[in-house]
Amino acid sequence: QLQSIGGGDLLVPLFSFLLAQPPPRKMVSIRNVVPAAALIVSSILFASALSTPPVVLRRTNRIHIACSVVPKAMESTISMSKRKKNRKKRNQQLRKEQQQSSSASSSSYYKSHYNFSNEREDVDEWLIRSTALILGEDETQQEEECSIKSGLPSQCASMQEYLYHARSVMKAWTHWNSRNTLGYRRDARLTVEVIFKRVLYVITHEETTTADAAEISELRPMLVSLVNIIIDAWANGNDVNEEAVAHTEGWLHFLQTGEMMDEIEEEKSLVVIGPDEESYRGVVKAYIRTQKRIYLEKALTLLEEMSSSSNHPNTIYPSTLTYNLVLYGLANAQPSSKKNAEIAENLLQKKMISSSQEENCAPDSNSFRQVISAWTKTGSRYAIEKTDEILNQILNDFPNIDPDASTFNAIMTLNLRLGRVEDAISVFNKMVGMHESGRIGTQPDIYSVNLLLKAMTRQRQHNQRQNLNEADDLVKTMEDTYHVHPDVQSFNIVIDAWSKSKLPEAVSRAERLLDVMERRCRNDSLAAKPDSYTFTSVLDSIARSEHSFHRAEKVFHRIEKLFQDGIVERPTIPVYNAYLNALVSSKDVDVLDRVESIFANMITERNANIRSYNTMLKAYSQFRSGRNGYFSRPLKAEELLTQMEEHSGIPYPDGYSYTTVINCFARSIVDRKAKKARQILDKMIQSYAAGNAAAKPQIYAFNGVLSASAHTHHTRFPEERLEAFTILVSTFLLLREWTEPNDSTYILFFQACERLLPKGHRLYEQVIETVVYSCVRDGQMSAKVMHALHNIAPDL
Repeated sequence: QLQSIGGGDLLVPLFSFLLAQPPPRKMVSIRNVVPAAALIVSSILFASALSTPPVVLRRTNRIHIACSVVPKAMESTISMSKRKKNRKKRNQQLRKEQQQSSSASSSSYYKSHYNFSNEREDVDEWLIRSTALILGEDETQQEEECSIKSGLPSQCASMQEYLYHARSVMKAWTHWNSRNTLGYRRDARLTVEVIFKRVLYVITHEETTTADAAEISELRPMLVSLVNIIIDAWANGNDVNEEAVAHTEGWLHFLQTGEMMDEIEEEKSLVVIGPDEESYRGVVKAYIRTQKRIYLEKALTLLEEMSSSSNHPNTIYPSTLTYNLVLYGLANAQPSSKKNAEIAENLLQKKMISSSQEENCAPDSNSFRQVISAWTKTGSRYAIEKTDEILNQILNDFPNIDPDASTFNAIMTLNLRLGRVEDAISVFNKMVGMHESGRIGTQPDIYSVNLLLKAMTRQRQHNQRQNLNEADDLVKTMEDTYHVHPDVQSFNIVIDAWSKSKLPEAVSRAERLLDVMERRCRNDSLAAKPDSYTFTSVLDSIARSEHSFHRAEKVFHRIEKLFQDGIVERPTIPVYNAYLNALVSSKDVDVLDRVESIFANMITERNANIRSYNTMLKAYSQFRSGRNGYFSRPLKAEELLTQMEEHSGIPYPDGYSYTTVINCFARSIVDRKAKKARQILDKMIQSYAAGNAAAKPQIYAFNGVLSASAHTHHTRFPEERLEAFTILVSTFLLLREWTEPNDSTYILFFQACERLLPKGHRLYEQVIETVVYSCVRDGQMSAKVMHALHNIAPDL
């Protein structure tokens, strides 16, 4: 239609513009970017281009054979049957839309092309057709004959125009594939290489006969930009590995020497193009994104090579962006080290700041942020001094640079990690003061305020209630104070602090904050939507208090109601475990039946993990008295432990599981409980020897057996006491093969000797003296041990 009205000259630039734009995910968003007039013209062009017989797609294999440059990946991008089906469907839809509307409008464009961004096959078809156009396929041969034209395509009047089209198509490949999560990232990398090789072929066979060296040199900037697109395609991939690095190095070598590293029989390029700063930057980016130390060293070496020949006229100095890439690599290198931080600071001080005027590499806020991040990740107290020096340098020497919130956040995180809570609050106040003085870039973000909340909840314990009240108020007023909306982490920090405080009002304050979150969610403020951590913290606050299990049930029913209303996600396994623990931790005697019922439902729905089983074992081991006497259930605990050991499909017991059952026997009144506790310990050792690393015996398991021996004195049978004393001694000797005794070990041993041995027995004093000597040698003669020893041997 443009040709019919004399506007044919507009086809080439408009078509190139369209090729350079990545297909958007949502076509409606174009309304904010492209004027309506351009939409009308582009809709005509797209309708015309997509309605023409796609000869290129029918002969993709012939293109590959004739030119030997189209990668094999393009052959399998779209099956031929899908292409024909999609093409037929699209043409039918276009004809239907044209019948309904006589003029091409922006609305018809959206309707007829709405599925274009959603169908991967259509996008790949569009890219392949455009690529074949640049490669010069002969469109006049429709069926069996399909060849590649030598020289410029008929649509291009000059070499500059051809290079412009090639660059547009290469950008289209890299832009679309970088956003298409289901696309073919590898295809884009290989395809842009194919297009550039075709460009070199055309230049070699066309320009050498008609252009002189001066004209060829004019093409160098465009050729460098094409190679930079290839380097960026490999450096920006989702899987930057050794192969990607090799490709970026190869193309940098091509720019430097004109030689293709991967094609031996390829002739040397017409001229040595020469890289620019962007070329080096792309290779450096590929090095950094591998996240390997060897390539970080290569990035540092390449950075040094760029400015080593300072007297050379073609010296390429690294820009600020290139330096920032290397600084980012040093800050995020694993493992973090003081050496990396020192190298980063050296680059900042000696390369960027000292040479910024002559090399145009002045540092920006990102430069300082990366160096500060490198120091903070070392986790040392010396890092605090260095970060303070750099921050003061920004404030005094660079008034035009505003350190952003991420810079202050890194320093606050380091202070909190080292326990310097007051310093973290001081850093936040400094950030707020700078913002109030006019440095707009220092505006605190939500992460900054959350760090402040962490610092407030970790202050000295003697002001715990006041600190928590201030943090509680800050969550509710941060929108007015710091102009940020609280998120779920903001509430979780304060709720968790209340939960761990053990204050009498902890449960009610945690529930009150949950009320605030629920109201905000029902008012469409989804940033504060409660998550699993929120619910577990509220339930843990109940478990740490002395409230009835009915309060835990009330909170859990509330969680289920929120899920039914579609406000929160389905309760997760940690939430169920916290619910179980809250029930088990209550002081109600008759709660065990309720716990067993919930646990059975979790097993039926496959929502139980190792912590669920351990919580159930904890319920059986609770020592309570009431209408039914002692509440410890060692036989049920042993039965559940056996199921965990023998049945597949359920968690295998860990050290906590065995230790809980041992303590369950120690707290019970069953006969010969010392022997049964020792049997569980032996099973624990066997399980660890069989490869269960989580079942390694710890001091608590041995102390549980000693406790079972010490509490066997109620028996009426002397032989059971003798058995308990024998188990006491053998377990104490076995303990030293696995760990070191603590003061509880000796207290239990002294109590067992007092209860199991008659005081007038000849072994009594001998055993006590031997154990006292061992206790002194181990450095465990604490005040508690002295008190226990005084009770059994006041004259010793």
